[in-house]
Amino acid sequence: MTLLIAAAELVSIEYLLIILVSLIKNLDKRSVSNRFYIAFTVSAIVGLLFDALSYITEEQQIGGIVVILINIAAFSTINICITLFAFYLIAFIRKKQGISYRSVIPVLIITVVNILLIIIGAVNEQFFSIKEGIYAYGPWSRYVTLMPILSVIYILFVMIYYFKYLGKRDMAVLSSFVVFPIISAIILLFFPDLAFGYISTSLSCVVIYTFIRREEIIAAQNREKIEKELSTLDTLTGLLNRRGYNQAIEKAAEHTLLGIVFCDLNALKYTNDNFGHAAGDAYIQRFADILRKVFDDLGPICRISGDEFVVLLCDIPEDKYNELKNKLNSAIMENERIASAGYAYGDSYCTMELLKAAEEEMYVDKSRYYKETGLERRRQMSN
Repeated sequence: MTLLIAAAELVSIEYLLIILVSLIKNLDKRSVSNRFYIAFTVSAIVGLLFDALSYITEEQQIGGIVVILINIAAFSTINICITLFAFYLIAFIRKKQGISYRSVIPVLIITVVNILLIIIGAVNEQFFSIKEGIYAYGPWSRYVTLMPILSVIYILFVMIYYFKYLGKRDMAVLSSFVVFPIISAIILLFFPDLAFGYISTSLSCVVIYTFIRREEIIAAQNREKIEKELSTLDTLTGLLNRRGYNQAIEKAAEHTLLGIVFCDLNALKYTNDNFGHAAGDAYIQRFADILRKVFDDLGPICRISGDEFVVLLCDIPEDKYNELKNKLNSAIMENERIASAGYAYGDSYCTMELLKAAEEEMYVDKSRYYKETGLERRRQMSN
């Protein structure tokens, strides 16, 4: 049986080594909690190795100082695993709520005391002894076994206390470090030869690793989404920029009907030259707000150049499109003819033709603007 447990632990080491390589390659090393988790995984691998060696030497009935040292290392490392997990837990909670690393002090004290008990107990044979290859546990074994349990119970209380910051999902994942050892301890009560302490720790490593990787993937996807959105947004108005406009044009071809609104600001250069670029920026933002108010997320609103704007209205009924067109014309007139506008409506497969038609109508409207206002483009630009 001991060799079977040793074999299971060696297989666990193989899985944890794969996880460790993935951790080192993929996890954000700037995260303190991730660094503690890597240390926790390393300690679990070391503990599994020493524990497997202890079972192998026990089966072969090997004695000597080397075997004693292997057993001391095997029993001590589990305490180090628990301590590193406690640091990982505190670092994880600190992402959401202020908590001091001094919260780990009780676990540190228990770990130091227990390791001293293990070493002294092995030397004076009060913890365990090996005679002619036969292992025998002494009176201190109950205390050595109790100490890690106290640490785990303390960790559980910390998780319960900060439950509202961890949430159900995080709590369920982190509790695997408590649940698996408890299951292992219950098995040990009924089957004394089946000691799965390190195997349960390795299982908890796998569960938490899966959780961490999921969180890393979600975070990366969110960053990518934000970066993509920022790369397609105009920084001044928050509307789609030229890149976003090109993407919107491609998507428009997937629809059946398309209504296009093509606008060009009137007197932007005059505003910049006479009142400054801050006033010009405010002028642009003012018109962007008008477009938002009129079209109310009915389709992509794009600023394709300094003073040109395009609105794409996919699969909108023609009567609704005409209603919006009249609404925009009214808003433009109410704002001192802030822009000239052109319109086109038709089949989406004729997108480029519709854009050209709307742009040409916009230029007709702009010529009308200069004629009716008595302004000329060259005169305005020279003022």
